[in-house]
Amino acid sequence: MNVAIFTDNDFVKVNGVTTTLRAVVQHAPEDVRVRVYTAAETGSDEADYFALRSLGVPIPWYGEMRMYVPRLRAYLAEAVRDRIDVVHLTTPGPIGLAALYVASRLNLPLVGSFHTDLAAYTTLLSGSTRLGALMREYMRWLYSRCARVLVPSEATREMLVAARCRPEKLAVWPRGVDTGLFSPAKRSRRLRDSWHVSDRRPAILYVGRVSAEKGLRMLPSLQRALHAAGLQHRFIIVGQGPMRGELERHLWDAVFTGALPRAEVAEIFASSDLFVFPSRTDTAGNVVLEAQASGLPVLVSGAGGPRENMEEGRTGYVCDDETAGEWAEKAVTLLRDEPLCRGMRERARDYALSRRWDCALKPLYDTYRSVVTVPRTSDAGSLLTPAVPRVP
Repeated sequence: MNVAIFTDNDFVKVNGVTTTLRAVVQHAPEDVRVRVYTAAETGSDEADYFALRSLGVPIPWYGEMRMYVPRLRAYLAEAVRDRIDVVHLTTPGPIGLAALYVASRLNLPLVGSFHTDLAAYTTLLSGSTRLGALMREYMRWLYSRCARVLVPSEATREMLVAARCRPEKLAVWPRGVDTGLFSPAKRSRRLRDSWHVSDRRPAILYVGRVSAEKGLRMLPSLQRALHAAGLQHRFIIVGQGPMRGELERHLWDAVFTGALPRAEVAEIFASSDLFVFPSRTDTAGNVVLEAQASGLPVLVSGAGGPRENMEEGRTGYVCDDETAGEWAEKAVTLLRDEPLCRGMRERARDYALSRRWDCALKPLYDTYRSVVTVPRTSDAGSLLTPAVPRVP
């Protein structure tokens, strides 16, 4: 079986989507041949990765990232040469539309996977609920063309059902983690010394896009609350994004590394003491699993999918409060209780070992097999109920 995976995220980018797709390629079973189709500034034609050189334009409200104009006929021709059996749509951008085009022209089953709540991102970054609602309607239209839609968490499934997506078309495909790359064995005394952190001055880590949708405006308040509680600490911020300048002004003592290769990020994970992830919009949060694989306790938001990638009270804590108070209280409790912290570090690693990619990817490969055996019809199986609300 040959599968074409279409994504707007070329592999130059490092994010949850590309991390997941790299794992899909790496762990594909013998009966499933997968090839990623994307667009980029530089073309690439490899056995499992096909990037068309395309015209890129900045993404609105996120100028540091670009999307590319899809070369539809070129994708179609490549899919024919690859003898594709299944098309997998992973992102709702221009390359996602190319996936729909190829599947339609070749009468192939279309599988969708939902990775990012772009409607919530649009609302937060633009400040417009109307634009967020328009994005929601567009995404519902696109994913309605899929025979199956895989979501990374039960929270995401519930969100889509509440948006009137048909539950029988939705299935949870949980994320996994590379427990060889992310490991407590990567802990570096040299790195900790360069940060000037220690058991008495712990390193509190965030990894991800440095942007408003990640809930990072809470971090300066968290820093003040931790100092008020007498907890000496240092924030380590790994990633790039439009909020970096603002955070650098307010987190006066933090280390900002920018974007780094994954091997260096793995060393930073293992060399830290606590991972915080305040995003309320993430559908999964791969970094939460990577932190635990590295032996870190985690603090996550009570909203979204990341809370499903940890064990409350065993590998970390869920913070329902959007303000800094609860986050500071739980961080202080954990970091001042050495036996508690040590136990959580050990349980975090054990939990991550149960979430390895080779196990997590089985629902995806099973879905590929199931849609190939289902007879094709002109009705792709509408994901939406008939009534569509007016956009406010």
